[in-house]
Amino acid sequence: MYCKKEGRSLKGLPVQFDFLGFSFRPIMTKLRKGGFFLQYDCKMSRKSKKRILKDLRGMNIHNKTQSNLQDLAFMLNLKIRGWINYYGKIKRNSLKPVFYYLHHRIIKWILNKYKRFKRSRVLAVKWLRRITEDYPNMFYHWAFCYQLT
Repeated sequence: MYCKKEGRSLKGLPVQFDFLGFSFRPIMTKLRKGGFFLQYDCKMSRKSKKRILKDLRGMNIHNKTQSNLQDLAFMLNLKIRGWINYYGKIKRNSLKPVFYYLHHRIIKWILNKYKRFKRSRVLAVKWLRRITEDYPNMFYHWAFCYQLT
């Protein structure tokens, strides 16, 4: 690893690296007593997010109109539990975009399944919010405050 020091003219290699699905990059942290400290920040890598989103896209949740919401929850809860247990150990906030995408897939499923919503995303979101309030443990991530925003 190249040491970036003031006064050196050489360009260093990229200091961000991925390891086991996490991305590490240096950040400067301000100390309480004054001064700064260089440490490495760890969060879910972009490659991992892309892979998870690709898995969700490949499941074609929005086309499974023959099943009900409990079936979808049963199908997804094992994967969701694994993602939270692995990636959520370090930073739970890094999973927010994944669950945001999952919620929009579920809304698309609602629009395809129930004709009473008639392409009204607002009504579908209200219905899903009511489901999250009535059944907070249906999907595993709802119990960890990853509810619909």
